[in-house]
Amino acid sequence: MADIGTIMNAMRDPAGVPGSPVLFQALMVITWSLHIAFVNLTLGASGLAIFAFHNRGKPHWARLSITLTQVAKVGVSLLIVLGVAPLLFTQVIYDPQWYASNVLSGRWAIAFILTLVVAYCCWFAFYYANREGAKKHIGLYAWIAFALFCLDGLIMHALSYQELLPGQWMHWYAPGGVVDTSGASLHAIQWPRYIFIMSLGLPAVGVFLMAYAHYFEPREDHEPSYREFARALGRRLASRGFTIALVPMLAWQFVQPAASGLAWHPVGWALAAALLAMGIWTARLDATTHGYRPAAASFAVLGLLAVWREIIRAVSLKRFGYEIGNYPVHPDWPTTLLFFATLVGVGGLVGGFYLVLLYRSGRTQGHYTADKNVSLLGSAAIVVLGIWTAVFFIYGIAVWVRNSII
Repeated sequence: MADIGTIMNAMRDPAGVPGSPVLFQALMVITWSLHIAFVNLTLGASGLAIFAFHNRGKPHWARLSITLTQVAKVGVSLLIVLGVAPLLFTQVIYDPQWYASNVLSGRWAIAFILTLVVAYCCWFAFYYANREGAKKHIGLYAWIAFALFCLDGLIMHALSYQELLPGQWMHWYAPGGVVDTSGASLHAIQWPRYIFIMSLGLPAVGVFLMAYAHYFEPREDHEPSYREFARALGRRLASRGFTIALVPMLAWQFVQPAASGLAWHPVGWALAAALLAMGIWTARLDATTHGYRPAAASFAVLGLLAVWREIIRAVSLKRFGYEIGNYPVHPDWPTTLLFFATLVGVGGLVGGFYLVLLYRSGRTQGHYTADKNVSLLGSAAIVVLGIWTAVFFIYGIAVWVRNSII
């Protein structure tokens, strides 16, 4: 194991990192929580959209299928965009593991992109055709897309799980002493972990439907009977979904290596307790409960999952002598400040303006007119975006001039 650790440490980027590795670890956990939230929502929404499509003869189901088809379409876009950040942070502090895993399963890493493109095209075809009076055969597009979504989840799971098993890398690379550079195999799959994360799609769409019913309360085109149907369905899916997800979660807990001590780690059991508590709480909700509370609580559960996932990775790799705390640090304060200024200014203010605008306009039936506060927020967003653009170019030109002189 010591030799493996030495090799992994030697594989690190010699340029090091521009700040504390713990900072990138925290950012990775936060951004992964956002990413997996839309992964779960997309899986749940697409699955329920297909079910609703095949039951569209019943009241409200056709309308629900059309709505969730749109939700899943947008969800795919958001999960891709929000997946970039945790991937980049992974490459910063876990670059030896991530690149080794991708090379060992190179064909699958490339196939992930291709299958995701095909899946999205199939889902878009289903979205385009899923209207009142749609032909039954268009459901085939949705089934193909859903199957590929599940396959893509399996690929990402395998690539992530293979990171944790550096002791087997050489065996996978040269089985029986014969080098295999094809990258044609997914070498390690931990089924309880995969099934657990995928099963979270069921409670995800459940809490979404409760928030959806609350969001459209001010609009007359979403009549009370339809909103109550969505809310009641969401409550059932959430309560049963969290309870169902508890089973693979416990299985995942007990397949942890005995030597790691992870099977009895308190964070893992806190996650299991949170799932059980969410299942009981959502089962007891009534129409007076604010529709956004279950969604907020569910995101907190995903945050706990992200922390638990990172603890497993850190403990697993520490056994081989790899710790992110030992990563070489070469501080770069201008870049760090520019990053956080971008995160807070552009991401917070500009992104916040769009979110507020979309939220309020969506709850308004007909023409929407922004009030004074929203207009002021929009003006501030334009100013901040202009300042950020100017600073970006000035800083880049300054570095270029300095390096040219040197």
